[in-house]
Amino acid sequence: MTEGKYQIKIPDLDYFRKMIKCQDACPAKTPAGGYVNAIADGDYLLSYALARGPNPFAPICGLICTHPCENACRRGSIDEPVAIRALKRFAVDAFMEATNSDILKSAGLSSAIGGSKGIPTGKKVAVIGSGPAGMAGTHDLARLGYKVTIFESQPIIGGMFYGVIPAYRLPKEIARFDMDSILSLGIDVRLNITVGKDIALQDLFDEGFEAVLIAVGAQLSRSLTISGTDVEGVFQGVSFLKRVGLGERLDLGKKVIVIGGGNVAMDAARTAKRLGAVVTVVYRRKRNEMPAIHEEIIAAEEEGVKFKFLAAPVSVISKDEKVTGLQIIDVGSVSDESGRSELKYIEGSESVIDTNTIIAAVGQASDNACLKGCKGFKATRWGTIVTDESLNIGIPGVFAAGDVATGPAIVIGAVASGQDAARAIDKYLRGKERRIEKRAKMSVINDYKKPAKDYIKIMREEPPLMGVEERLSGFNQVERGYPEDMAIEQAERCLKCNINTIFNGELCIACGGCVDVCPMNCLKLTSLSNLAGDENLDKLIQHRYNISKEDYEKNKDEILSSINGAVIIKDEDKCIRCGLCAKRCPTNTITMEKFEFEEVLVNE
Repeated sequence: MTEGKYQIKIPDLDYFRKMIKCQDACPAKTPAGGYVNAIADGDYLLSYALARGPNPFAPICGLICTHPCENACRRGSIDEPVAIRALKRFAVDAFMEATNSDILKSAGLSSAIGGSKGIPTGKKVAVIGSGPAGMAGTHDLARLGYKVTIFESQPIIGGMFYGVIPAYRLPKEIARFDMDSILSLGIDVRLNITVGKDIALQDLFDEGFEAVLIAVGAQLSRSLTISGTDVEGVFQGVSFLKRVGLGERLDLGKKVIVIGGGNVAMDAARTAKRLGAVVTVVYRRKRNEMPAIHEEIIAAEEEGVKFKFLAAPVSVISKDEKVTGLQIIDVGSVSDESGRSELKYIEGSESVIDTNTIIAAVGQASDNACLKGCKGFKATRWGTIVTDESLNIGIPGVFAAGDVATGPAIVIGAVASGQDAARAIDKYLRGKERRIEKRAKMSVINDYKKPAKDYIKIMREEPPLMGVEERLSGFNQVERGYPEDMAIEQAERCLKCNINTIFNGELCIACGGCVDVCPMNCLKLTSLSNLAGDENLDKLIQHRYNISKEDYEKNKDEILSSINGAVIIKDEDKCIRCGLCAKRCPTNTITMEKFEFEEVLVNE
């Protein structure tokens, strides 16, 4: 309500697109509702194809995505969001099982859905880094017809996918599957080459590359700003995870302290537990202020990780150049206007926690050493590279994407950034931008049936997990994945936001039957004078009642008050797409219609 009136939005293409909130919230615009509903219908291969189409890392994201789609899911306003991420994992598992079967061949799907090479352009692009942004950019550039070569400083490709994220969250075979799918597009790879050290950036242009994408991520850990850190037993979070991930055997001792509250801290703590240590996480704020994924915090607690909140590190205690403890100070917390706490150290509250190892996970930074000797670019104090709107860094033909451009962010955000960079490079090399064709249509669903029996009563269930004792015996994958019956049931919780109730005002008799039958009270009959909206509402009223613009602007309030009859308004947040309103309507005023939308790059 606004000033006693209902705030109205007249639907247009953008309105219907944004109503599919899960897809709109995804940086890569993955049609989450599409693949969720395909699972509910039993079409698992279609589900995978829909998930994989816009995102070359669908299998990886099915395991580790921070799922902004779920945060936006309208089902969350009723009870809890649909388990979109876990359902994507189910679609991936089903696809993997079918990979070697005749079913896959008959469905016309390849192991890299959407992975066909584009028409060769004859132009070469170099990509520095093989993490999510670099590989996503590589994938899209190859599909646009460019010959891509990856330069990777490590002995394997994959960046954080293969070396940093622990195997109990992301098994290496899944990471390898996605990498191989992209490499199958004819990508050249040069390993153990550090641009800026082994070769200069200019050497790439001298070799014939016409554009360069820098996607080195944010794999440097920020250092602790306390005394005593330069001793044996102090590790940086990302470096620690990478060393363990690459198979290095580390002697951590019996006690480990992890400093930090983010995802790297949780990964480090859970990894140290699997290496046999007693682990304590020290975090300077409250538990509810931890930036780590909630599920990861819960898992760490289940696995026996201890937490000490409202405690800040003061200094590292050592003996004979080896860590023996961490001095901490208690922190008082007072919430500011934004709700985030202001920290105040409590004098005289210092204490020491005995430990053999300290792992600092207090933030990440980027290494822009690949630009050594270059001029024209700017970097922040965290090592990130400043880009313009086209992701160019100020040097002709050089672009940056992912964490090195944005700072540490979510995986799907890095994927989207790499895709944006591919388009920017394509525009740079072509001299013009490819036209994006928007395709949208509404189609009436005859004999519409509500999604599933008692679907509103189906509660969210998390996928089964490995038992705690079994988890700590190694690095096997913790999440088991949904069994088929559970996956179908969870998919049926979807409210089908691409289905819309469309009202024909010419047929409506304002009987109120739709209002009476609505189980969520999302429909209401009211008068025009009770509505407030933008110019689109005004235009609609003028057209509907044949009122000139001049007369309407002069006598708007009087005109609205004089119009008899009622209008139907709808609260979209409450609508569950049950279709009872359409079924109840005696004049067929209401139809259930499916909205379909896609953006397609046009080769011209």
